[in-house]
Formats: sequence, C-alpha cells, structure tokens
Amino acid sequence: MMRSMIAIALLGMAGAGVPALAQPAAPDPGYYAQNSAATYVSKAMSGDNYEIQSSKMMLAMAANPDVRRFAQMMIDDHTKTSAALMAAAKQASLGNSTNLLPPEAAMLKNLRSIDKSKAERLYVDQQVMAHEKALALHQGYAEHGDNPGLKAVAAEAVPIIQGHLDEIRRIQTAMGGPMQP
Repeated sequence: MMRSMIAIALLGMAGAGVPALAQPAAPDPGYYAQNSAATYVSKAMSGDNYEIQSSKMMLAMAANPDVRRFAQMMIDDHTKTSAALMAAAKQASLGNSTNLLPPEAAMLKNLRSIDKSKAERLYVDQQVMAHEKALALHQGYAEHGDNPGLKAVAAEAVPIIQGHLDEIRRIQTAMGGPMQP
C-alpha cells in the first residue's frame, strides 16, 4: 500500500513537471535579486569572510600547489572585495557585520572537522558551491539591487567571482571531479 502511494506521488510530480528526487541546482540569479541592500551586504560579507577563513586554513595544510595558489588568490581578492563592499555599505549608512551566516559557518565547521587527507577535496568542492552562490548573489543584486553604490560594487565583483569559479572548476576537474560521499 505504502509503495503504491509513493509511486503515485512520484508519477504525479513527474507529470506536473517536478523532478522526483532532484539534486540541488546552482542558484538562479533571480532568486537573489530580491535582496534588500542590508541583506545583500550581510550575505556578501559572510561569503567573503568564509572565502578568507577557509583559504587561510588551506594555506596551512594543502600540499597541492594549485590549491595553495587558489587559496592565496582568495585571500587577496576577497580582502579587496570586502573592503569595497564595506566602503559602499558605510556610504549607504548600513552596518557591515563580519559574522558568518549559518551556511558559511557550517561549511567552515565541516572543513575544520574533516580528516586532513580529504580536506583539499572538500575545500575545492565547497569553493565551487560558494562561488556559484556568490556569482548568483552579485549578478542578481547588480541587476535588481536597490542601492546604486552597492549595485556598482556587485557589478565589479561579478567578473572576479566568475574568474574564481572558472579556476576552481578547473582545479576540481584536475583532481578527478567532486569528492564522493
């Protein structure tokens, strides 16, 4: 009886155009377009801070020269994007917390707790996901944001983040693809 109900539900979802048991997709830029200036600043700062903290951790433990080079680039570039974001937030009379939001805090916790032999792979996988999310956030705000100064900062960040995403995907592919659970 229960199997029949599940099968009917799955068929109904498939017929309605809803993929059954779908894997999470990369964020849609439109999803992030609805952010207010304060929400955008909070999410962008949390992302930058995660990038910096996780990359400092990788510099201390990574053996792969591509991962080490990428981690240093993250520290350098995200320190700059954070400074630009903080200046624009100050100009807009917004606070700019450096606290990590729960998703970034959880990723950092996972990275700290994983066996060191798997840390590089997890870092690379997290960086792919974090940069997909950041790209959607900045693209969405650059197009639909409610503060001109912050929209300009978001637009300036987009090509930087796209470059990071391209590079970390290249590194992930060179390492054999995403880490298997």
